[in-house]
Amino acid sequence: MARRYVLDASAGIAILNHTSSGVALAAFRFRPGAETWTVEHFHVEVAKVIRRDVLRGDLTDTQAGQLVTGLVRWPLNVARVAPLISDAWTMRHTITIHDGLYVALARHIGATLVTADRKLAKAPGMDVPVIAPS
Repeated sequence: MARRYVLDASAGIAILNHTSSGVALAAFRFRPGAETWTVEHFHVEVAKVIRRDVLRGDLTDTQAGQLVTGLVRWPLNVARVAPLISDAWTMRHTITIHDGLYVALARHIGATLVTADRKLAKAPGMDVPVIAPS
């Protein structure tokens, strides 16, 4: 059986921007036979951060365009969120519903969550393996 990973938006941004943590996190995604999954709002969350970084002056329009192109072409398995909402809701006291959807997907498919969000990585009660920058 292939090793499965669920990529959250924080990891997606780090990987696309080739940050040091993103390079480390990408190493797991590119293992032979690995399946990389995410939830359907992943692309919106990542695009929102790219836009924010342009407005702040952290990225040029050209750089942002390249990131958006990479985002659109990224070969990810994408899961619908509706079947995951009930599970995500059970975690509402410790993490956001957005983050809960990534965790719920990891639970449902027996995957490891890949995140650059240290707070999420340390949240109680997730019951999934987590890979995060140290």
